[in-house]
Amino acid sequence: MAKKSSLKLIPIGGLSGIGKNMMVLEKENQIIIIDCGLMFPDEETPGIDFLIPDFSYIKKNKEKVKAIILTHGHEDHIGALPFLFKEITAPVYATKLTLGLARIKFNGNMEDDAFPYHVIDTEERLDIGPFNIEFFRVNHSIPDGVGLIIRTDIGTVIHSGDFKFDHMPIDNVHTQFSRITRAGSEGVLALLCDSTNAEEEGYTLPERDVGKTLMEKFDIAPRRIIIATFSSHIHRIQQIMDVAKKYKKKVAISGKSILKTIRISSDLGYLNIPEDTIIPISRIEDFPLKDIVILCTGSQGEPLSALNRMALGEHRRVGIMKGDMVIISASPIPGNEKTISNTINMLLRQGAEVFYESIAGVHVSGHAAREEIKMMINLVNPKYFIPIHGEDKHKTQNAQVAVSVGVDEDHIINAQNGDIIKMNMNMCRISGNISPRTIYVDGIGMGNIEDIVLKDRKILSRNGIIFIAVVIDSKGKRLLYYPEFVLKGIIFIENFNNIIQEANNIIRKAVDFCFEKNMLESGIIENLLKDRMEKFIFKKAGIKPIISIKVLIDI
Repeated sequence: MAKKSSLKLIPIGGLSGIGKNMMVLEKENQIIIIDCGLMFPDEETPGIDFLIPDFSYIKKNKEKVKAIILTHGHEDHIGALPFLFKEITAPVYATKLTLGLARIKFNGNMEDDAFPYHVIDTEERLDIGPFNIEFFRVNHSIPDGVGLIIRTDIGTVIHSGDFKFDHMPIDNVHTQFSRITRAGSEGVLALLCDSTNAEEEGYTLPERDVGKTLMEKFDIAPRRIIIATFSSHIHRIQQIMDVAKKYKKKVAISGKSILKTIRISSDLGYLNIPEDTIIPISRIEDFPLKDIVILCTGSQGEPLSALNRMALGEHRRVGIMKGDMVIISASPIPGNEKTISNTINMLLRQGAEVFYESIAGVHVSGHAAREEIKMMINLVNPKYFIPIHGEDKHKTQNAQVAVSVGVDEDHIINAQNGDIIKMNMNMCRISGNISPRTIYVDGIGMGNIEDIVLKDRKILSRNGIIFIAVVIDSKGKRLLYYPEFVLKGIIFIENFNNIIQEANNIIRKAVDFCFEKNMLESGIIENLLKDRMEKFIFKKAGIKPIISIKVLIDI
């Protein structure tokens, strides 16, 4: 009898923060990948568009990759696919809506033969090498989400996907509890469980509760209503459309991403737009203000989003008016709290009435709270429990939930990105780490930006930069001209002229010192001047700007 090989799980992303979700399952030299998402930047990554997983391990083992399986269509699960397909090509399996949203990520730059895809039939199992995969539908904040039951010869692994238990879903598609329960009764080796909302007690509220709140707000709105939400939150968009129709209002849409999502989800039958409800944004002035609803992007305070441009007074079509009701129907992604707060403050200063998650019930989560996680664990009854999708604090809380319902603490694997989780019928442990790097996408560039680059960007944003040009006569061993100072992004400095005069004297003495020591190379002189200027500016002004010095030597 052939020896059964162990199973390796390698989280490439998703276990050290919110986003970049990507899990590798490897057995018998064959790999399947679950999800391939991106992560949005925070204030610690200035100038970065987003972050993606490090595909080095995938590239190294690309011949082993047999399939990419997507659990649902959110950016943190599908957004990095175009970058992965620059490195490898493999069949993609997903439900109809998820595939539709994934394909528009390529902006028409991928032909079907370069993006081989298969629509998942949740009524059928999928055999890929040593993996037999069954799907179960889950509730989330986007339709067509699935979890995976992955059977192998050493046992079954369940991947929850992003889930919550909503007993009154907007699309009337319920979680397939029977499949989860059946797998649990057969025996489950490991459960990989969503941790995003594990800090929250009780149950996550149903999506329909937001619809009730929206009706209340529509009922009291004196003038125009502006609603910002995630572009992929199709259930939320559906409720906005339905409430607008009930109140006989017209909906105008602002934001490319939300327009794309509405088009594809409507074409595929996942969004039912009431007749005569949507109007072009160019026609909003043709209707009374009280009849207009503007649905837009910007729920995370993104700098180029429609809502932020409205708040800044830079939107081409919409200027905020006194009496506008603005509803931000989303929760902040960790790291975005300050940018959202800034947007809210700007809207309030312009006279808008603003409703957001912490003061009004205009958003509910798409992720399971503690009682739902307990229910998932009890249905599955896993031997091992692996928290996924979250920061350390979320995974720790998820682990505590598992212990509270009887999972052996020694059987909980609290892993990080890159950990190699090795398991067989009698063992599950972390055996190493592939050391994934942080990969940034910055404009059209992509790569591992060194810490020094991000450090420089932070310094530039906080303390500015000083350019100093110095021209030296090497024969006469003297400065030809007074040094020229150019300051950018520097706040007001008291006694500025006196400080510049002192700086000139320091530069002159430093240049004399270089000539005395016969140090005549421009690079050596620049380094010495930079060191002395950094110490001087900090001593006099208490700031640490970037200092760039150029020494020109007249021979």
